[in-house]
Amino acid sequence: MNLSGQNDSPPVSVKERLKHWLVDNRNAHDEALEPANRSARVGELRQFQARRLAASYADLRRTPRYAAAAEFFLSDLYSEKDFTERDRNVEKIYPIMIRLLPEAVLETVAVAAELNALSHRMDLRMVARLDGQLDPAQPLSLHHYALAYAQDQDHSIRRHQLALILGLGRGLDHIVRKRMVRELLALCHWPAKLAGLGALQSFLERGFDAFTALKGANPFLLALAHRERAFMIEMYELAGRAIPHPGA
Repeated sequence: MNLSGQNDSPPVSVKERLKHWLVDNRNAHDEALEPANRSARVGELRQFQARRLAASYADLRRTPRYAAAAEFFLSDLYSEKDFTERDRNVEKIYPIMIRLLPEAVLETVAVAAELNALSHRMDLRMVARLDGQLDPAQPLSLHHYALAYAQDQDHSIRRHQLALILGLGRGLDHIVRKRMVRELLALCHWPAKLAGLGALQSFLERGFDAFTALKGANPFLLALAHRERAFMIEMYELAGRAIPHPGA
């Protein structure tokens, strides 16, 4: 399974990268191309990860400054929900999107599309391992999760996933400082829905509102990075495997 989704010569422009990752995300969810999508473990794994994240970030969700941003990450990026239909609709309106949205916003959407594709491919690889470890009726436990997690020898992929999450956060933090973008989002609310951009518009509005409330995203993003790196170490320790060196 190719987790990178990249060609030898990856697209350079933001419009090309956005198109590339929208297509790759569709392919990642295609049962004919990725048979692991048929496994019942896909939904179970999503639910397991959603519960873990809800517990890991419960304190931030209770903190007024961070609550909206934490909820955005857990509901729009790390959710157990199936966003296949939403992503298909975004791909359909790609020609409209690249004409209407500023480049800074397109960049954020492109990062989100890459994150979606990469995360789903990583989940499918985990599912394939779990299907090999467990009987069909055997429930997923933290120990089984850790064993499957720690089998990953390409540590650069998990580091890249975290870098995309942080990059998306920094992109949103950058956008909320632009008054023109704020005004454009407000003006485009109803026209966007009429043009078929409703799901994307809602995603951007939720992210915009969440990062506006942060009044500076660095503390939140540092907390997120620290917790996700700590979780990676915890999984390797639980599986009894050597913790990967940062440069591995």
